Amino acid sequence: MDANSTTNGFVDDDGPDAKTNDVQCPTDERPIDGQAATSADDMEEQLRPGMMSEIKEFYRDSSDSDWDEWAPDDVERDHSAESAQHAIIAYRQKKGRRSGLFLHSLKIQSPLVRRILETVFEGYEGISTKLKELVHYAPFHEFYFRWHLFEKAYNDETDGETKRHLDLLYPIISKEILPHIEAMEDYTKNDVITFDHLWAIFPPGMTVYSTVDDRDRLFEVRKTKYLKDFSGNPYLSVSCRYIDTDGKRFGYMKDDLSIYEFSGVMKITELDVMPCHLHPDNEEILSRLHDRGAKFESYLGCNHVNYSGFYRAPDARRKRRHTDMGRFIIDRSNFDIYRNGYETHLGDLDKRDRNKDDDGGDTMEDIFNVVHRATMKAFKQFRKVMKQYEKKDFEQNSTLTLSSQQRMLCTPVLKGFCLTSKEWSEFYVDGVSEIEWNEDAFGRLVLAQGYKEIIHAFVGEQLNRDDSDFDDIISGKGQGFIMLLSGEPGVGKTLTAESVAEKMNRPLYSISAGELGETASEIETALETVLELVAKWRAILLLDECDIFLEARTTADIARNRLVSIFLRQLEYFRGVMFLTTNRVTTFDAAFESRIHLTIDYPALDLESRVYVWRTFLRSQMGDAQGPDDAGALSEEDLKALAEHKLNGRQIKNIVKTAWLLAKQNKKPLTLENLQTVLKVKSGAAIFGQ
Repeated sequence: MDANSTTNGFVDDDGPDAKTNDVQCPTDERPIDGQAATSADDMEEQLRPGMMSEIKEFYRDSSDSDWDEWAPDDVERDHSAESAQHAIIAYRQKKGRRSGLFLHSLKIQSPLVRRILETVFEGYEGISTKLKELVHYAPFHEFYFRWHLFEKAYNDETDGETKRHLDLLYPIISKEILPHIEAMEDYTKNDVITFDHLWAIFPPGMTVYSTVDDRDRLFEVRKTKYLKDFSGNPYLSVSCRYIDTDGKRFGYMKDDLSIYEFSGVMKITELDVMPCHLHPDNEEILSRLHDRGAKFESYLGCNHVNYSGFYRAPDARRKRRHTDMGRFIIDRSNFDIYRNGYETHLGDLDKRDRNKDDDGGDTMEDIFNVVHRATMKAFKQFRKVMKQYEKKDFEQNSTLTLSSQQRMLCTPVLKGFCLTSKEWSEFYVDGVSEIEWNEDAFGRLVLAQGYKEIIHAFVGEQLNRDDSDFDDIISGKGQGFIMLLSGEPGVGKTLTAESVAEKMNRPLYSISAGELGETASEIETALETVLELVAKWRAILLLDECDIFLEARTTADIARNRLVSIFLRQLEYFRGVMFLTTNRVTTFDAAFESRIHLTIDYPALDLESRVYVWRTFLRSQMGDAQGPDDAGALSEEDLKALAEHKLNGRQIKNIVKTAWLLAKQNKKPLTLENLQTVLKVKSGAAIFGQ
């Protein structure tokens, strides 16, 4: 070495007599990558917390002991410098009574390593590299699931100092992770897995398949954990997320799936929860769930639909009921308010989801995670299918709310209101269909000349007008349209409301006064809720058999007077269309006269009306193309003969239905003879041999 050079390899400008601050390298240390030996400034840098390129180790006998620098007698002790300057601190614990030690945790103090890990664990739930103390605990699952990123970062690092720090971490963590990877690769190669290694095939972000309520579902894994149920049975809890709605937007909801302990090995395809790309029919499942998710997406907000299938009222019993072409209101927002009493809180959709090129963010470019590497053939095929959907997303990006992958994650469960049972219910999107409105029903309604035109005009104007078009002196009052239909049973009062709703393509909320409750407070609460919902849904309300509300108040019945007062007050602020029906009110309360906009009195059906009703119901059963020469056809004389019986519309409908069932049982067309037989039985003549 030149005489004018210091031991650190730099020329001293002050000459050979200058006083130097030499720092000698240890005899076993050589410059790395052509760099000079460590200077005094470098040594000062190393003395900063976490900058010493060494591992500091602490030990303890058991989980009840404190960590210390000592080691058990049968374990070689470590004599490093002060721990605060070390890049990594390793904590080792004795394995019970055995002499060996296991790695309990690693404390990452090196800011250089922390910077690398910040990229590696970006977006990993439960990990924050910005904490003052960054500690990773055995069995280091997070390193296993992000091994593809950690390995890439290690191999790509070019900074010498950072590489030296990573050289401390890589060997110690790879010793913990590689055995798990090797075991997982062996199991997946043979399409099996053990219970103890289940966690290893469910990395966070992976799309998994399961069935819930006998319906195919896809979920995105968040994390896994081994737990025990109340009976002490071990199981793997797979915490997932899926996409739901609060009625206004879409977002993530959390759920937990379970895989109970099994002995030996089990085929991965037989697990209750499995990676979707390993399902033998994943392409067909993706197609079906994408279509189902698109249908779910289309019903955001409030929708009036037909539904066929099972539905469940989410009460304590959660009893399942079945309906065929029942009318439902899809309304998640009001379901939460009126049924649950709280709003649904959704996790925000990650905007990156719309542009991912993998399933759940487990790959970065072409760097696949360890599970995908081990099942590469199946995953590449799965990824190819997903690419096709992503291409469609890109082409239709301006009109999409959810990406194709997000659609596949959508729940199949809709929440809303069953208009038949008057219950808040959960039902399935695949049983939903658009309503085919029966607009002919209004035309077939038996009403005096001019009444149908008036009803149609009034109701149509009320439903289509803006609430600001007309208002009372007091804001919010008098904005509804109330119609009273009175008459004997079976003359068409209920049918009027039903046919108007069909004609106007609006929901019909039908409820009787008896369903509102028994006490005044119950009735007030129920009535207030019904009127609010009808207004929100822009529905038509049919309040059937409301005689108790309409009769004049008396000083003798204070309880009923209160009910009438409550009803009157609610009517004042009702916004919408309401039909009231009554059979036998003798004296109306005077206060109702100013609140009812139109009153229609239905007389008993005359002969001509009964002929019309008979013809209407018979055609609905026998078909419209009836001629006098057709087998089983009824002539006009037959219809007039039937109309001689003084029956109301409901009775005629029941007779036609019963006669049709009788003809169907005999596998013959419906005939006059069938109708006459039912009429005789109804009148009792057949019983007495008349």
